[in-house]
Amino acid sequence: MSNVPPKTARAQTVVTDSAFKAVVAAHLPGAKFIRAFRLSGGVSADVYRLELEAGDGAHRSVVLRVHGPNHNGHPAALEFGILSAVSGLGICAPQALALDESLRHIPHPFLILDHIDGETAFPTGAAVNQMTRMAETLAEIHSLPIAGLPTLPMRGDPLPEIFDYLPQDAEFEALRQGLSKMENTAYEGSGALLHGDFWPGNLLWKGPHIVGILDWEDAACGDPLSDVACTALELTYVAGTEGAEQFVRAYGRLRPIEPRRFALWQIYVAAAGHLSMGGWGLEASREAHMRATALSVIRHASALVI
Repeated sequence: MSNVPPKTARAQTVVTDSAFKAVVAAHLPGAKFIRAFRLSGGVSADVYRLELEAGDGAHRSVVLRVHGPNHNGHPAALEFGILSAVSGLGICAPQALALDESLRHIPHPFLILDHIDGETAFPTGAAVNQMTRMAETLAEIHSLPIAGLPTLPMRGDPLPEIFDYLPQDAEFEALRQGLSKMENTAYEGSGALLHGDFWPGNLLWKGPHIVGILDWEDAACGDPLSDVACTALELTYVAGTEGAEQFVRAYGRLRPIEPRRFALWQIYVAAAGHLSMGGWGLEASREAHMRATALSVIRHASALVI
């Protein structure tokens, strides 16, 4: 079973107004293109919000998601299928409106998605409530029936890829040796739907509520703890250890967490992040903070593994 490799490149597709107009005319008949705004935050896809005017004069927005030359998530057709399936199951993912792989209007495949009005930043207020809501939402995703979903890659074993991601420092040699002696690390439970990149930047909030779950390009099927570890690491970056632990405790009240297996996934995601974050376009101080955090997570989780 394979795991999705860490993202290492930023997309650079430039789309002109004439291309936007052609896209709207081809896929949203009756709508008139007004303007486009590039949305920040993506690593491997270029994302734009398009303002449109309908025939009756009403305004609406859609999202254009272009799988540019540096894209390394799922193919556009698979992402379209995932979004269609999960939105049909009641998850607040963007509705997929159109798929275009023709390369006629833009020289890359793209999706048109319904725009969800919300904020990616955490709402101000009780952090515990927000961590709890994130845990509830992720547990809800993991509880969805997988029958009827598109065929997804399996993500059930942090080994052997973990050896490719671990820092080469002598400090981690004992960990490397201990991991090399581990057997039967593949997930043996019923495979769950995994989001693959469930972090604050992919969540839209209105007040205390999550109203949108974005970027399903790394969705998979397998061990839910891989998702939990990814979210916990991202929360450690932005909310510190206590914030991450609040999330993990809240998730653990809903679904089981086996500590040693969770620690394995923590090492995996922290090592992968440490290796690849140099390509995320971070400010130097931010990258230094995240690198130090990732190493700290590896050290802490190692004590539970070997």
